Amino acid sequence: MRSTTLALAVAALLAFPVAGQADAISDCNSDQADTVIKGCTLLIKGGKANNDALAIAFFNRGNAFDDNGDHDGAIADYTQMLKLKPDDVQGLYNRGLSYLAKEDYDSALADFAQAVKLQPDLARAIYNMGRAYEGKGDLKQALASYEKAATLAPNNKNVKNKIAEIKQKLGQ
Repeated sequence: MRSTTLALAVAALLAFPVAGQADAISDCNSDQADTVIKGCTLLIKGGKANNDALAIAFFNRGNAFDDNGDHDGAIADYTQMLKLKPDDVQGLYNRGLSYLAKEDYDSALADFAQAVKLQPDLARAIYNMGRAYEGKGDLKQALASYEKAATLAPNNKNVKNKIAEIKQKLGQ
């Protein structure tokens, strides 16, 4: 599951609001992917947004691209967002998910590891590290990640199921 915690009211973050920008802000915060792409693109290209607003616009548009299955577009936007906010856990996590969807497991692992470095109790990133290791065929590392995620989210059924599945594959 992709995190969307940065979907904030961009209006408060714009340096120079101009006529018509309210619609772009509203669109950039929509729950419709195509509308978000349109609105955020207008904000990004408008040249009036400050860095915080740009980061949110890139993040939101990255989420929308990912929702539309455009993982390359999502990765590009999350990367732009992370240039503005390099230690943003949600941006790293979401970009990791996009890499995971593309089966670029090493890049996914790098992003999830950085997110966990910044937020050590981020169970969902650790769980997805397990998915990436599993995708690479490294079942022992996958199991270690799933077990670590289980210590942080002991009631998560997906984690428990993955542990059982990997143990069975490993003959344990």
